Amino acid sequence: MTEYLDIRCGDDLDLFARDVRPLEVLAQDIYHWLITHKGSLFRDPDWGFGLESYLGKPLPTTLAGEIEAGIRRDDRVSDARCTITKVPGEEESYRLDLQVEVDDQFLTIALQMSPNGIVRVA
Repeated sequence: MTEYLDIRCGDDLDLFARDVRPLEVLAQDIYHWLITHKGSLFRDPDWGFGLESYLGKPLPTTLAGEIEAGIRRDDRVSDARCTITKVPGEEESYRLDLQVEVDDQFLTIALQMSPNGIVRVA
């Protein structure tokens, strides 16, 4: 993976514009790809997954595979695995655990989906 820094940016820019290392840049990119609706970026209408469109309803059985395939299209990624589990006791809430392999290193990303939105928890 090319060694460069970028600005920390989760749901918003970091208040102090702190830098992040390449693996965290990739984690941010994956998170933003997941929450961006396809067609919403004028200069790159094919980029994005639109995970929010699944909120508040049962998830299709193919969702984890679609996420894995999309992440694998990134040329920085060697492999990707997605596990989706229902959050006990919470209506229509799910946890997505992603294991992403990059140059013999592993990146772990966890998201929680509920009818109220999507939050990166790890």
